[in-house]
Amino acid sequence: MTEQSWAAEAGLGRAELADGPAAVLFRPGATAAHIATVDGLAFTDLPALLEAAEGQSGRIQPGKPVALNEDALLSPVGRPRKIICVGQNYPAHSRETGRTSAPSYPDLFPKWDNALAGPYADLALPPESDKVDYESELAVVIGRRCRRVAAEDVADVVFGYTIANDGSVRDYQLHTPGRTAGKAWDGLTPLGPVVVPAERLGGVHPDLRVTGLLNGETVQDDRTSSMVYGVTELITYLTTFLTLEPGDLILTGTPAGVGAVRQPPRYLTDGDEFQVHIEGIGALCNRYHAEKRP
Repeated sequence: MTEQSWAAEAGLGRAELADGPAAVLFRPGATAAHIATVDGLAFTDLPALLEAAEGQSGRIQPGKPVALNEDALLSPVGRPRKIICVGQNYPAHSRETGRTSAPSYPDLFPKWDNALAGPYADLALPPESDKVDYESELAVVIGRRCRRVAAEDVADVVFGYTIANDGSVRDYQLHTPGRTAGKAWDGLTPLGPVVVPAERLGGVHPDLRVTGLLNGETVQDDRTSSMVYGVTELITYLTTFLTLEPGDLILTGTPAGVGAVRQPPRYLTDGDEFQVHIEGIGALCNRYHAEKRP
């Protein structure tokens, strides 16, 4: 992909501005941003922007400057066509959950856009369960429509990376083998704060430290180079049977240390704060509150 012309510290995100949501270029922690444009056009979401840019970061240019309050940040991708998640993709996590070997193929399950939340949003713990868990993850953002991608061509279709917390309602997750009821819960998967182009993060072979902190205590710590199935393997496998579209998300799995396997288990409770840090991208940080039963 073409090297971007915007500032090296900036990422591509999305914010709720006075006249509605907009894709923006900004550096986490800054109080100002620029509207992200392609050929002079602005966009409300990343799938349309990435399609217009043909997945090339160099075609995304800073437009007019805007003031930015981090509380206004949204999930950088609001309405992806697909959210594909990978389970058991770190060896230490597989072992802590009782597996003795890696899965023979990527262990896949879906989410939908209803699950996404902003990188600094307050998140509601559902009254139906007291077993809500955290999962720190690297998320891949697809830049170009693609099918049957060869390994040597994966770099042409990956736009960049962001951070996800794959919120999991563990008791509902076990209702069926597919995990869907526990993984697709409204608003329990924060994403962001920005998407960073892949060429700044090791291309399709990222070696990035992933840490998860619960109330300031480090509970997850690994590197993306530990993944059983890396970015190249995941995309070549997925595109064997489906078409990936601009803005599609692949959540690549979580390191060891999730709450469900701790002794005793440590699930999220009212007032907890969970942060996910990934080097080169930044951090998302969410506080949880108990949602009252309707």
